[in-house]
Amino acid sequence: MTDDLTSTLSRELAEQAHAMDGSTLHLTDIKGRARSIRRRRTATAVAGAAAALALITPIAVIADHTGGSRNNPMPPATQDVSPSPTPPAGHQPAPGALDVSDLPTGDAPRVEYLSDGNVLRHTDGSMVSVDTTFPISSFAVLADGTHLWVTAHNGTPYVEVQDPQGHLHDPMPSGWAVSVNKSHTVGAWVRPDGQVMTWNAGATEPVAYRDPVPASDDLRIGPVLGDGCGPRQSCEVHVNVSERRTGAWQPWLVDVNGTQPLLDGGYRFLADSSESGLSIGQTEITDSGSCSTLLGGGEFQGFQTCQHTLESFSPDGNLILGTPAYQDGVGNGEIAMYNLRGTMLFNRHSTAKTQAHYPRAEWEDGTHVLAPVFQDGQWSIVRIASDGSMEYAVPPVPGQDVEAPFILPTN
Repeated sequence: MTDDLTSTLSRELAEQAHAMDGSTLHLTDIKGRARSIRRRRTATAVAGAAAALALITPIAVIADHTGGSRNNPMPPATQDVSPSPTPPAGHQPAPGALDVSDLPTGDAPRVEYLSDGNVLRHTDGSMVSVDTTFPISSFAVLADGTHLWVTAHNGTPYVEVQDPQGHLHDPMPSGWAVSVNKSHTVGAWVRPDGQVMTWNAGATEPVAYRDPVPASDDLRIGPVLGDGCGPRQSCEVHVNVSERRTGAWQPWLVDVNGTQPLLDGGYRFLADSSESGLSIGQTEITDSGSCSTLLGGGEFQGFQTCQHTLESFSPDGNLILGTPAYQDGVGNGEIAMYNLRGTMLFNRHSTAKTQAHYPRAEWEDGTHVLAPVFQDGQWSIVRIASDGSMEYAVPPVPGQDVEAPFILPTN
């Protein structure tokens, strides 16, 4: 992230000097179907996974180890640590400003989330304590209620899988993130040795999927396509690999055809892909910024922007989340949305006065994202619509700027 204290004033002046399209390229009308940058799947591959958020079955968690799992469910947390209710009064900030100091209060998040480190809050308002071996840094939820918890101990990340009955498996080596397909039927992570690991909904153990990607000091799991991964199921898992000698990034594709560099599209870092064949990622990365590109096929021309990082597709694939082109510092101070023609729908950025920032935003549905935002010594979960309007999904609570009390699921 560009340092808010040193660059915000100049960015505010520049913001007034360009139209909402910024540096994006205009498109002709979208015609024809998109070209997949991916290699052809075998006849067994299943395409077109439904883009929908999973309904999560409330679970209890467990405390004692028995072999590779913990089998005694722990009673739900009974202490209500919900933030104090905030009156519905509030107002929208100035156009273009990321200012969450006095927003109206809307509905609670329509996805489950973590608060206070290990309290899982369900969409029905219930909550349970999560008893992972190590502290949780991120998580994803599968369609059957399986939770993939990314945890860490002494700077080393792990994945701890919790099945729908609440039983936790022992920590497994991983990178710092997990990825799920759009229908949440399979999750994936990559081990430090480059081996891609997958977990299918309904499974009882992970699958080591195909051959490893090259081992590196920095491996980052990318998009997952297909309904399942395994000996009788074909999927596509992408991994962004940082070359040890030069530090240059290269995406790799792991699928039924093997493990190989992904060269189509000229991506340096692949951010997201859709089942319809669209992809977004960074095509240029420098010490001061980056340029991101949307690619498709046929008469669909895509677009490029160097104003934002194109981060992820909405669940229905019609919108794209934009974050800062240069991400550094304590968090992100800018957020935007684009449509598939490259039109910027809104752009909000922190100011020298607000100094608001968020660690990561996640899609809640086809037109809204949720983001834990810090401002004025408080954290809140803010819902941001495709028209740029904002509201509290979780009202502000006191906190430290580098320790968000809320964790949203990877969607």
